[in-house]
Amino acid sequence: MSATRILPVAVRNAGDLAMICAGEGAKSDPLWERATKAKRQWVRDRLAELGTFAWVAYNGADPIGMIQCHPDRDTMGVGVALIDCIWVPKKSRWGRGIGSKLLAEVEATMQRQHRWFDGKPADGMAAMAFHGEAEGQQSAESFYLHHGFAHVGGDPDLMFKPLQPDTVWTPTPRAVVTPTSLPDDQARVTVLLGPLSCPFQYRILSKTGTYVGEKLGMTVVEVDAVSDPERYLAHGGHPGILAGGRPLDYDLLQRERLDKELRGL
Repeated sequence: MSATRILPVAVRNAGDLAMICAGEGAKSDPLWERATKAKRQWVRDRLAELGTFAWVAYNGADPIGMIQCHPDRDTMGVGVALIDCIWVPKKSRWGRGIGSKLLAEVEATMQRQHRWFDGKPADGMAAMAFHGEAEGQQSAESFYLHHGFAHVGGDPDLMFKPLQPDTVWTPTPRAVVTPTSLPDDQARVTVLLGPLSCPFQYRILSKTGTYVGEKLGMTVVEVDAVSDPERYLAHGGHPGILAGGRPLDYDLLQRERLDKELRGL
């Protein structure tokens, strides 16, 4: 096996970051293809906005893992690199230190002078330790605890690691953003598919929209930010689902709650 290399994401390898997030059989699934296309657009937009924000692990020429992050500042000006996602998709590569190498690359980068923080090193790193790991997979919470992170701010998913002495970071509470309902949405299910950072989430939105339409006996209309940016922005520029003009809180990952929500419409 070749040694694992960690490379920053740029325009030339944006497709690798997009494809590594897709599931098995993605190349033959039109929905996965759409999802990865949306991710590539999101990557290009993110690169233009932030510069380097993600890294991919390679075994030879094969992408085998990824990490992506963005800058955040609290009200006191404490600057952190907030990790949105770290992902090693294949079970055969779990437990081989790939995630640790990706995290170490970000930490080393953020300890140097950085454009995100006015030419200074980051004060710390934060991460969203989402739950839902597969059988045999180390949980994100366990992974980050092992690397010196601790829970912060009363959010069960949010963790923090200081990079500078005596750093205290007070995270801004996560805002709940809902799509904007338009008159045409009142008699249909409207699925707003944005250029998301996660093809899996994009795919779940589309499948949830189909499911909701069948449950409610309503027509389903998808508004894709990549192919129809004007209509997407008219709905507020945020992904989500409107059922009869009302935004839904749940998707198929929480099917029981989704069914209960639909019964209450």
